Amino acid sequence: MTDPIDIAEDVTSHRPVNIATISAGFEKGDFLVREEQGNRVYFDFFEESFNYIANKGYARMEKEQEKQWMELMSVIHDSVKGGMKYNTGTLLMVLSKPVGPEVAKDATKEKASKVRAASVKQEGKNP
Repeated sequence: MTDPIDIAEDVTSHRPVNIATISAGFEKGDFLVREEQGNRVYFDFFEESFNYIANKGYARMEKEQEKQWMELMSVIHDSVKGGMKYNTGTLLMVLSKPVGPEVAKDATKEKASKVRAASVKQEGKNP
């Protein structure tokens, strides 16, 4: 098994991010989204849970990074003596959202760039 310290260094070596997870297997709803500040929202359908968290600016991680987070969370849950107090469900997906002041600037620049590209493309279509 991979060393938890190595996993933690891998997943935290990039710029700061908030993570959110989608898990399955709960009585209140089939799917659970866990997000910032411990917010938990239950859904009956996966699509609802994914759309909810995507509309908050979260995106699915790259496969390798998501795998590292899943391994890390498994190690953390397994380290709790006597098991976790609450049902953790089956972890399906880990999503992330960058945080920090430079993120807002980058997002604004990226959005402006996409708008310019779309308008240039549109101009090429109209004679």
